[in-house]
Amino acid sequence: MEIKNINDSLQKASELFAKGEYTEALKIYYSILALDLNNSSYHYNVGVTCSALGDIELAVAFYKRAIRLDEKNVRAINNLASVYIYSLQDFDIATQYLDYVIKIAPNDAEAYNAYGNIYLFKEDYKKAEMYFKKALLLDENFFKNHFDIARAYVGLKQKAKAKKAVNKCLEMFPNYEPALNLKNSL
Repeated sequence: MEIKNINDSLQKASELFAKGEYTEALKIYYSILALDLNNSSYHYNVGVTCSALGDIELAVAFYKRAIRLDEKNVRAINNLASVYIYSLQDFDIATQYLDYVIKIAPNDAEAYNAYGNIYLFKEDYKKAEMYFKKALLLDENFFKNHFDIARAYVGLKQKAKAKKAVNKCLEMFPNYEPALNLKNSL
């Protein structure tokens, strides 16, 4: 693919990604990356798309390359930590990345949310709640955090709080299927 304008190409790739057309988006992201192999954001975009396609090994490689190029690329570090949490379930490595994010960006709500999810996996709902509350203090509009804290409340058997949190999530993102499913189960 010939790239005439990087911004237009990035926009097109983002649109394709948003529609779930990951393979087509990846082709464009690869073409953009070929123009500047030292751009951390371009490696990040390829990593996100590989992750969406389920190619976890390749996603990890691109996230790590993005971080080597820019050690303060918080999005890449958070996404890499998420891969270690959700796909690889290696919480020790995820924790190392999250500790680093909090060190360089102490107000990053996504890192605290990821920590909360580690504790959800461990079924330590009280610690999960603590991290989700911290994330909410930092970003009240982080819709997924409302869903995640609702899951912690379910684990803590606090049904009223779970309903309130899941409803808040759905106010922000009405079609978020995991939240709709949780609401129906409460």
